[in-house]
Amino acid sequence: MTQFDSGGKIQYFDWGTTLWYVDPSNLERGRLCAGIVTFNPYTVEELHVHSNNEQVIYVISGSGKQRIGTREHDIYPRDIHHVPPHSQHQIINTGSEELKLFIVYTPAGFQVPMKAPAAVPLNGDGADIKAFIDYQALGDILSKFSDVIGMGLSILDNNGELIMRTRNYPEFCQLLSDNSSPNYCTSKIQEACRQIDCFDKPYLFKCCNDIMSIIIPIYSGNQVFGYIICGQVFLRKVDEGITRKNMKYLSGRFHIPEEQLLRLYSQIRLELKNRLYLSAEAMRTVASCITDMVASAKRQKELDSSKMSIIEEQIAKAKLEKALREADLKLLQSQIQPHFLFNTLNTIAQMAYVDGAERVANLVWNLSDLLRYTLKKNEQLVPLSEELKILNSYLQIQLSRFGDRLTIDLDVQEALENFLIPSMLLQPLAENAIIHGFEGEVRQGNIKITIGAVENYIHCTIQDDGIGFDPENKKDSPHGCNNIGLSSVKNRLQYYFNNNYTFEIKSKPQAGTTVSLSFPKTGDTHHAGN
Repeated sequence: MTQFDSGGKIQYFDWGTTLWYVDPSNLERGRLCAGIVTFNPYTVEELHVHSNNEQVIYVISGSGKQRIGTREHDIYPRDIHHVPPHSQHQIINTGSEELKLFIVYTPAGFQVPMKAPAAVPLNGDGADIKAFIDYQALGDILSKFSDVIGMGLSILDNNGELIMRTRNYPEFCQLLSDNSSPNYCTSKIQEACRQIDCFDKPYLFKCCNDIMSIIIPIYSGNQVFGYIICGQVFLRKVDEGITRKNMKYLSGRFHIPEEQLLRLYSQIRLELKNRLYLSAEAMRTVASCITDMVASAKRQKELDSSKMSIIEEQIAKAKLEKALREADLKLLQSQIQPHFLFNTLNTIAQMAYVDGAERVANLVWNLSDLLRYTLKKNEQLVPLSEELKILNSYLQIQLSRFGDRLTIDLDVQEALENFLIPSMLLQPLAENAIIHGFEGEVRQGNIKITIGAVENYIHCTIQDDGIGFDPENKKDSPHGCNNIGLSSVKNRLQYYFNNNYTFEIKSKPQAGTTVSLSFPKTGDTHHAGN
């Protein structure tokens, strides 16, 4: 359970606290978050899914373990980690001291603003939504979607009456809804729906039991003919005394055992406010799709009423599945907002420098340079000097992480810095050597990077004395063809130089790995095949 302090900046968890420097409170503001997370000794964070966000984490002090997906590794001071979207994540403090992290937390918003649906002629009192819905198909799809976002979903008609709800809808809410007459929860939601005066914005609804949801109108033109409810979660800790008083009242009113109400009430999920908002954005796409679905079904019925039921079931299911796929694709394609991220990192670096923490300041500046460079269009040729600069930023970050356990020897032949090479060619090779050569190792590691020229070709060699691998066992090779970084390097060499390049990997278990590549010298940005 959590709660915010009176200023809304500190959030308390069972395992520790989060002090937010930036925490958006509504859909209209930027969504970059930044804060200090403190884990109490010997505490475990709940395993959670970053379905709509990603994080950059810097370990300030303490030590512990981190799980990202199926991988678990130790974390130490000065470590920097990236938690990608759509991954499972968990932090564990294994020590007797507090574990402190600085996080830049970037929810992934839709890049294209929602447009209001076109006006659709609707007759009667709004019952059209019930007439044109395939309940089973819609229910199955919404339930799968709600499992991903971890929140309950329900659809109401224009009068606020329940049409369907997903299987993970909180049992507490189901119990009150099913055992009250007249429906206790429905009357409160209907009252909230009547207060909505702007259809194209989600409405934050707090019930009398401090459970938070977002109401998304399903509308066309100026007519609302249904609602989607997303949430049924806590955004802060509820006072135990007030909770017991409310449960006692509900128990007496609806003849439900008080202990049962308390047990189910305690099972309601706790969520960050921005996660609730971002899930609501995805549901706006579904609401728009339902509007289109009803309009399409109505037109089809007018054309051929005898075939309406068969055709409409197919159209409804296809359109809704497409909308959900598009919503998921938008979430996958969403990216961090560079302007806010770079400003935040630069501010941190300047503050650290002023406070005398020059190593931390340099580390943050190197990270900022690396992120800015990687966000550039990488289908281009850049001077070798520019590539070496970003390679140095990356290596400085890794040296801060590994300390004396890693040495790097960079040998670049003079007079090559003005020649052009594909961008992000060297950093993935260095990263590959560090991660697959020394990750988890405690012994001294050495990497030598050599860049020279023979006649009209540039030759690059990245050699490490790490754990190596068996070249014949390609399935288990960390340097194999399925490695994203190496595949990217080879693809860009092929793009710029066709087949006029070499790329070779040599390795031996416990004897290190050597990656060698060569390609023609070039002094312009024209494609080699032109």
